[in-house]
Amino acid sequence: MAIRKDGIESSIKLLKAASQVFAEKGYHKTTVEEICRRAGSNIAAVNYHYGSKDELYRAVWRNAFEEAMKVYPPDGSLPQDAPADQKLRAFIYSNLHRMLDDGRLGCAGQILLREMAEPTEAVGQIFHDVIGPLHERTQQIIRELLEPAATEQNLSFCEMSVVHQCVAIGFLKGKENPPPFWRKDKQTPAYIDELAEHITLFSLAGIRTVREQSKQKQNLAKPRRTESFQQERSS
Repeated sequence: MAIRKDGIESSIKLLKAASQVFAEKGYHKTTVEEICRRAGSNIAAVNYHYGSKDELYRAVWRNAFEEAMKVYPPDGSLPQDAPADQKLRAFIYSNLHRMLDDGRLGCAGQILLREMAEPTEAVGQIFHDVIGPLHERTQQIIRELLEPAATEQNLSFCEMSVVHQCVAIGFLKGKENPPPFWRKDKQTPAYIDELAEHITLFSLAGIRTVREQSKQKQNLAKPRRTESFQQERSS
């Protein structure tokens, strides 16, 4: 029984050490030797518990993703029938905090960010499997806000704009010379909330503008179709 307990403890130590190193250096610059040194273990233990560096990274990434989703669920625990603008606010809030909150997430957010910036084959399929539902959820929220007048291109462009505002701030994390709005003294949960609110208001205003433009284009097209139909009948 003691061997079993020691084995579990060894596996957990490796996972924690690997999480720290992968977060700091990324997958490609991380070595198994460095992970083992921090875990106070040896390479044989990595092979025994995880099989390879790739498998260890997959375990680290999935653990980071699950932890981030548990702490900051993308729906913000809102009911399914909540208004679309509230759903978008919850999505942006959880997205930013998953990437930026070291206090509650430790290095999980940085691990997820690194995979977005430097995709690896190690978690390629896992990434698509878990990100796919988030992508669909985001599109559904924006589709509700745009209403039927919008095109698929409108939908894709709006989704890109919302998501990339969050990701752009995430990539500032750890930069030696960040812009003034992201100085070290400003990196607090309350300030992240302010950023999330700004991105939400900015995004909602942009989506409203796209919706109105789409409606105007449809209204302009209607008389032309009617006129064309009447000409066909008269001829």
